[in-house]
Amino acid sequence: MTPEERIREVAREIGFDAVGFTGAEPPDHADYQRAWLAAGMQGAMGYLKHREELRAGALDSPNLLAGTRSVILLALSYDRPRQPSPVGRHGVVARYARGEDYHEVMREKLRLLATQMETLFPGTRTRGFCDSGPIRERELAARAGLGWQGKHTNLISLDLGNWFFLGALLTTLPLRADAPVTAHCGTCTRCLAACPTGALVAPLTLDARRCISYLTIELRGPIPRELRSQMGNRIFGCDDCLAACPWNDRARESRELRFAARADELAFPDLLDWLRLLGEEAAFRRKFAGTPLLRPKREGLRRNVCIALGNIGEEDAVLPLTDALRTDPSPIVRGAAAWALGQIARRMNSQAARAALRAARAAEPDETVLEEIAFASDARSDAL
Repeated sequence: MTPEERIREVAREIGFDAVGFTGAEPPDHADYQRAWLAAGMQGAMGYLKHREELRAGALDSPNLLAGTRSVILLALSYDRPRQPSPVGRHGVVARYARGEDYHEVMREKLRLLATQMETLFPGTRTRGFCDSGPIRERELAARAGLGWQGKHTNLISLDLGNWFFLGALLTTLPLRADAPVTAHCGTCTRCLAACPTGALVAPLTLDARRCISYLTIELRGPIPRELRSQMGNRIFGCDDCLAACPWNDRARESRELRFAARADELAFPDLLDWLRLLGEEAAFRRKFAGTPLLRPKREGLRRNVCIALGNIGEEDAVLPLTDALRTDPSPIVRGAAAWALGQIARRMNSQAARAALRAARAAEPDETVLEEIAFASDARSDAL
């Protein structure tokens, strides 16, 4: 059995769904990445620029793993049977976040593989990465034959669709590289058409500043007003471009139970329940410990819930939103609550929402929140 065959066997025993090998050469599309960053499409994700030269270089750098000869790329499916979306005041959490944090699950499996390799090939050194270091996993995975980069910028696999995570294991062991696969998107542009905010400005080009995943997870400030109504009831991430891909017909259901461990609880939460829960930092941390939903922090997730309630526009959200506007310590949350109350006031002709905004305008000390209240007042139609 060759080293490559043995590693594939061990990786599948650990639970990985696909394995590929490539060399330590620099990525092929570093110039494209530099142009994307220069255009500012990364938004507030400044960390993408900080180590860009390291991302663009060879993988045997001492800052990564000196002596790297090969990279093992590993795919881990998180596909599950679709859950029917309930009607009413429910939010939507992206499919990948409905269980335990994938970083921890993937890192555990990478450590297991690294340990096995050090036993099988004495003297071998390794270092693993999963969406947390200066490694261009998607490009490396395409080079290693795991799939091709679709027009939505994510990797697509003939066997897994696009519902999978990627990990990379750098190793000093020389391994035979796999051949890339041919792209199979053809003339299909379903993913581009599916994006609610037009963030996919061209094939293979995502303007993160418009992407709902960026807005609900990475962005720390207020969500731009012109994009709020397009977010609908999405409160953490967005699956629309991924779900539109026809190659998902071949997706393989995940064997990793931890990715669906809390799906019934997290997939389509009651927004009023979560609005109340997110009023306290301790309750937020207890509820979402060990899940990706900690990423936007209490402030960001409560902001997202307020925006979703404004888009749904039901009268029974007025009192909880009023409480958030009156008592939340974050001006970002208070501003989102004011916007949501303004939406309900206009859609439902809610006098209670109007009264809440009047009272808040008299008591609010923060200028940015006062601006949101003024916008919510809708001076074009009638004064509060």
